[in-house]
Amino acid sequence: MRIRILFFILLIPFFLHSQNFEMNGKINGLSEYTITISNFYGNEDRVVDSLTTNENGEFAYTFPKDFTSGMYRLRFGKNQFMDIIYNRETIRFATDINALIDSLVFNKSIENQLYFEYLNQRNLMQYKSELLGPVITYYPQDDPFYVDVEKKFDEITNDFEKFIHNLINDNPETFVSRLVKMDYTPPPPKELSQEEKMQFMRIHFFDNVDFSDTTMLSSNIFSEKAIQYLSFYQNNRMSKDQLQVEFIKAVNVIMGVTNVNPLVYEYTMNYLISGFESYGFEKVITYIADNINLEENCVNSERKAELEKKVESLKKFAVGKKAPDFTATDLKGNNIKLSEVEAEYTILVFWATWCPHCTQLIPDLKKIYLPDNREKFEIIAVSLDDSPEDLEQFLSQDDYSWINLCDYKKWGGEIIQKYDIYATPTIFLLYKDGTILDKPTTYKELKNTLFERNILH
Repeated sequence: MRIRILFFILLIPFFLHSQNFEMNGKINGLSEYTITISNFYGNEDRVVDSLTTNENGEFAYTFPKDFTSGMYRLRFGKNQFMDIIYNRETIRFATDINALIDSLVFNKSIENQLYFEYLNQRNLMQYKSELLGPVITYYPQDDPFYVDVEKKFDEITNDFEKFIHNLINDNPETFVSRLVKMDYTPPPPKELSQEEKMQFMRIHFFDNVDFSDTTMLSSNIFSEKAIQYLSFYQNNRMSKDQLQVEFIKAVNVIMGVTNVNPLVYEYTMNYLISGFESYGFEKVITYIADNINLEENCVNSERKAELEKKVESLKKFAVGKKAPDFTATDLKGNNIKLSEVEAEYTILVFWATWCPHCTQLIPDLKKIYLPDNREKFEIIAVSLDDSPEDLEQFLSQDDYSWINLCDYKKWGGEIIQKYDIYATPTIFLLYKDGTILDKPTTYKELKNTLFERNILH
């Protein structure tokens, strides 16, 4: 008998592991519609499955056994979505497509009941605090009304902290308790000045964040915390250069706190590089590239290899480096060599007709490509198109008489590969010796740097 009992006990984990978990939902107003399911890796969400509602907006979905615990996104069309938590439990909910969150009710799922209750409480607390905050800051403290407001403010803050404390302590084994703990940032002491509060947040913002918990990569918490932390160094009155100096201070802190785990460090560095690239913050990107420690901190993975390649490219094409020379035949049949361009400066643009931002940029460039400027600078536009017809049709719309290059190999083109181009448009401002002077991301930035260098008058 003891042997049978022992055998049964040993089989319990097997049966639990093999159990199927379902998601059942009813979405009023969404009949016979295909909903995509995406998983998260930080801020990245990737479609992994789909389900279809019936004529009543109902569906039943069985989670595949390889679905890991974490946050998943249910997307209803292009602009509507809902994030849920899956942690090996059955989920049942009902909502209305016209009020996805406001009408949402979870009939089953401890994780999601707790998660959405937290979101509701957090949003309510933030709303009330934002209303009372200016009064606390600016209202005369010797007025009796100030005392009442301060008391109410403390009550709101304390109630929310108590809610957080109970949620975490009463549900220690849940995914949501760890997520909430990291998401919640205790406010600074109210007696501090605004400047002191900002300094307090810069020092203590990450106190509750466990960067060694790699399961949180299955949510967007690390990217959200990084963005929030950067906001403490942002000031709308700063110039771009001043802002970059401040962001470097923030990045230095983020690099330090994420250093405890290779996967989290790798993800965060890639996220920061991509974000700063999109805004053309070249100094911040260069700082990250010069100070990142991939050998010691990153595991041997495909993501690491991609990040290493990106970092090497950033170093190779940083401002002050020499752009690689190239030879090509332009669309008119002329042989072109970058180093033999006679103008003092060259604007090198990588673009494509299928890129919306590019088709806005190219006509704008014509505004500065005037006869009086052509001795000062030349434009070389390298197209990533693979269709001669599409490129010819676009160029025929106006007189784009600068140097146009295209080998119709898209991302596999020789010059594209040589310059490690992975986004369009990409712009380089080069001196006649090939030195990279700037890498503006928009026409406005390009025009400003041309004026600042007296290339345009």
